[in-house]
Amino acid sequence: MLEDGETVAHEILLDTSSLMYRAYFAIPPTVTGEDGRPSNAVHGYLDMVARLVATRRPDSCTHCYDDDWRPAPRVQMYEGYKANRAPDPPGLPEQFGVLRDVLDALGLPQADAPGWEAEDAIGALSARGAADDSGSRFDIVTGDRDLIQLVRDPQVRVLFTVKGVTELRVLDEAGVVERYGVPPSRYADLALLRGDPSDGLPGVHGVGEKTALALVRAYPSIEAMIEDAALPRPTTRPLAGSPALRARVREAAGYLTIAKEIVRIRTESEIRTWQPDPNEERLANLVERHRLKGPVQRLRAAMA
Repeated sequence: MLEDGETVAHEILLDTSSLMYRAYFAIPPTVTGEDGRPSNAVHGYLDMVARLVATRRPDSCTHCYDDDWRPAPRVQMYEGYKANRAPDPPGLPEQFGVLRDVLDALGLPQADAPGWEAEDAIGALSARGAADDSGSRFDIVTGDRDLIQLVRDPQVRVLFTVKGVTELRVLDEAGVVERYGVPPSRYADLALLRGDPSDGLPGVHGVGEKTALALVRAYPSIEAMIEDAALPRPTTRPLAGSPALRARVREAAGYLTIAKEIVRIRTESEIRTWQPDPNEERLANLVERHRLKGPVQRLRAAMA
């Protein structure tokens, strides 16, 4: 509990993998280092963070990475998980190493969850911070809707990227209900029913946004919906009024049970964090080699 006179810490958790991808397409690949290799994603990412720090004024800002963008436990449950995702664009993967080197040299906090995705690291960090009675508030900056399930008033919000970080959709619990029609705790159920092409989840055949929303509102859980669909005469609409929909839910019961666990963010996962001491000499070399003088200057000015 907060004592009288104590202030609430405001922490930003950055979905670095998501933001780097967006930065890559926001800055032309003609932005390169001395060796001619692209540095556009790093350039754009650092400028995004500078803008966030300048406008949001957080007490801390943690950069969270995918340790494995296609974790083995999720693939073991469902082989199609992210199986059809297009390869990273040329010149992007190697820029993650450059970014880590720059953030290390700046002495900034970073994190991942061994064997898992950035969303799992973010989930674990926010869950533990929200549970320690310190009063910390977390803003998660991402373009990944899976993280909506973490929203919890007043501790955790999602700042969803609309146009980079210059336009962010602020999603607290009321904002999630207003935009998606369900509370954050049920957003994952909505996604697995309608399907999520980015994660390779097919959804229930013939179920679109409207029907998925009706099902989530009608049942307290996916398990309750599956149980009702298995009855000779379901008790609740829309299943009670549609034999075809009931049959589709029965056919998809196995998928729904597995997918529910796939989309769940692992808030209990191990977290690996690091924050090296700043290294000015190393930073100067990186800035010169990758031509990052402007972005690094703007970030340092924002942090000051």
